[in-house]
Amino acid sequence: MTVLWSVLGFIVVMGIVVTIHEWGHYQVARWFNIKVKVFSIGFGKSIYEKQGEETCFKIGVIPLGGYVRFLDEAEGPVSKEELARAFNRQSVYKRFAVVAAGPVVNLVFAVLVFSVMYLVGVSGLKPIFNKIAPDSPVSSSLPQVFSQETESSRVWSVVEVGGGSVYSWQMVHQALLKAKVHHEEAVDFVVERLDTGEKILLKEVSLAALDLNRPEQNWLQLLGFAPFDIPLPSVLGSVLPDGPASQAGLLPQDEIVAINETLTPQWMDLVKAIQNKPSQTVQIRYIRDNALYTTTVVLEQKRLVTGEVVGQMGIGVYVSPERLKPYTVVVQYGVIEAVQQGYQRSVELFNMSLVMLQRMFFGDVSLQHLSGPISIAQFSGQAMQSGLVTFLGLLGLISLSIGLLNLLPIPILDGGHLVYYLIEMVKGSPVSVQIMEIGQRIGIVLIIGLTFVALFNDILRISNG
Repeated sequence: MTVLWSVLGFIVVMGIVVTIHEWGHYQVARWFNIKVKVFSIGFGKSIYEKQGEETCFKIGVIPLGGYVRFLDEAEGPVSKEELARAFNRQSVYKRFAVVAAGPVVNLVFAVLVFSVMYLVGVSGLKPIFNKIAPDSPVSSSLPQVFSQETESSRVWSVVEVGGGSVYSWQMVHQALLKAKVHHEEAVDFVVERLDTGEKILLKEVSLAALDLNRPEQNWLQLLGFAPFDIPLPSVLGSVLPDGPASQAGLLPQDEIVAINETLTPQWMDLVKAIQNKPSQTVQIRYIRDNALYTTTVVLEQKRLVTGEVVGQMGIGVYVSPERLKPYTVVVQYGVIEAVQQGYQRSVELFNMSLVMLQRMFFGDVSLQHLSGPISIAQFSGQAMQSGLVTFLGLLGLISLSIGLLNLLPIPILDGGHLVYYLIEMVKGSPVSVQIMEIGQRIGIVLIIGLTFVALFNDILRISNG
């Protein structure tokens, strides 16, 4: 079922993003009265085809992109009557506009999608905590305030990171990611005590422990934050297929009451009991349909980023919306503010992506951050199951990424053609065919290389779970 969701999600997300991209090329060409011969979503053999008045609309069997084919003398003879409508006969400025339209429309679409997302409302867990790990970057900034003995019963909330307001742990993580991408060594935090409203500045919290090349890291934990433990019962919400719990016959909605002799009334009790027994065989007592059962589970082991080896059982917690409600926040804006936030989010992601690409090019950041079609399919399937807001967030991100990718000055991509047209504007004549052919070969090698790396990363992520 997961695979089906991934395939469906990939087709829907890429179908929308590619259609928007090709529509940009198509629409601007029509404005300039350039004849469009083919408008195709996907490559390869057509699974759907409709001949319009002058354009053939197609859906290809391979959903990895699309293309628009114009009337062009480079592809064959053109009648005298249609020469004026051939792409190659247009001014360099018109050709530039047609080619630029695809990625530009992707970027504009990303702004619109993010705007709708903020209009609907983005929910997340409130950034509340009641403990700070000793000798951590956060505790070093103001250790006297967060004494473990005196402050553990008090609940605090993060309200600002790096001068920007945050309303959820997701926003905290986004602010930290932005800081790391832009080489910031430390950021200021403002935290607020919930019962009194007292605000405290945590000055220049070091980000040295956060590593962009270690995506599996728990950044909040590394900084020293201990997010407030939400009291949840030990009820299973999901059971990983072929995992230890599944092999033992456990099902979603089972309530785990004990592991060996350790009672597990709360989910965190269950997590700790499992983590303390890596690779051990344990006895599980659980309730199903008001009856008590016992089974035996052989736990697996997992190595954390800290190097610690812990047990795992392949389960997820069941969380009812009612129980989470006091700990969640919905960030929602009116129309004008939503558009402003959508634009700001798009600009931030665009700039961060550019910096990340630059750092990957110079070797400062690992190429493991590149994701291929398998990862996109997985994320798309998860987003479709998670709800509208999550889906919109991914759709906006993919559209922005496709727009940025196509603006890169790589031959065979839109950005490469735009560079040729800029050169033509400056020198007054087109780039020679020989130069373009060499550029095309280089571009193909680059794209194949990047695709190979992205697919390798996808396979590595799957093999590592």
